Amino acid sequence: MMKSRIILLICICLFTLPVFAQDNGRYVEPEALADPEGAFTEVDGLQIYYIEMGDTDDPTVILVHGFAGSTFTWRDTIAPLVEAGYHVVALDLPPFGLSDKAIPEDYTRSSMAATLAGLMDTLEIESATLVGHSMGGGVIAQFAIDYPQRVEKLVFVDGAVYIPPEKPDVEATEEARLTGDNPLSFLSRFDPQSPLSAAALRTFITPEVFNEILSNAYHNKSVITSEVQEGYQRPLHIRGWEVGLLTFMAANEITENIDIDALRALDVPALIIWGQEDSWVPLAVGEALANALPHATLVTYPETGHMPMEETTEAFLSDLIAFLEG
Repeated sequence: MMKSRIILLICICLFTLPVFAQDNGRYVEPEALADPEGAFTEVDGLQIYYIEMGDTDDPTVILVHGFAGSTFTWRDTIAPLVEAGYHVVALDLPPFGLSDKAIPEDYTRSSMAATLAGLMDTLEIESATLVGHSMGGGVIAQFAIDYPQRVEKLVFVDGAVYIPPEKPDVEATEEARLTGDNPLSFLSRFDPQSPLSAAALRTFITPEVFNEILSNAYHNKSVITSEVQEGYQRPLHIRGWEVGLLTFMAANEITENIDIDALRALDVPALIIWGQEDSWVPLAVGEALANALPHATLVTYPETGHMPMEETTEAFLSDLIAFLEG
């Protein structure tokens, strides 16, 4: 139902083009939206926004957001980790957050993992524990496959890591992927190079529509305050977000199966945290991931959707820090 409503709105937008073409000077530079602790650096020709806190001599934890997320996703996570004695880095993966909206050669998991490796090089981080939410889970899994020597531990938070369904012990993931309710998946059908597509998307993503999509990720709706809504809408004030999003949806492979043999070969401790009521990346995906990783522990939270770090913050932080210290 949600997807049908969204597609209908897009179609309406396509027939109301006189309204969409104006940006009315509403865009600002990413620097104007940066947090006091935030900074920008260049990695492989792309401007990357990140937050770095804590003593660089402490063990490093890197936080990787999910689809359409940003460093804002980790606003309740960073400070407690620093207080627990960790050096924490959170980044915005292009084209999301305040990072570059330029179009790279690809948006594969490997290319996003390479961006993460490049940021680690810039910050002189040799290895770290990686925490990935949703799409970020797929990125950190690929990073561990491509750069195993740079990974100390892995934490998947409702991680979009899809396992080949032909494997008997993980066959549930294909159904889980098909039943996942990400309301923006239809955007992959639009031509990102068409000004019409970008303009229609710009008209379609009103604050009300955005908030309805955002709400769909949460089971515990009480945590969705105006501050949360505004925080996730922040990147929509940066020129080029439309083309960036459409290009990502058309070109990325985040819902493609990962290399199961390489995943099984990972010799690192892993914590898998999942909301039992997640409709975007259902629990079956987490169960399959736990079966595939040789050193994994699965923790689930009742009455929690796709955003455990926001919906069940206290339990999430307790389990995360206990795992880091173990």
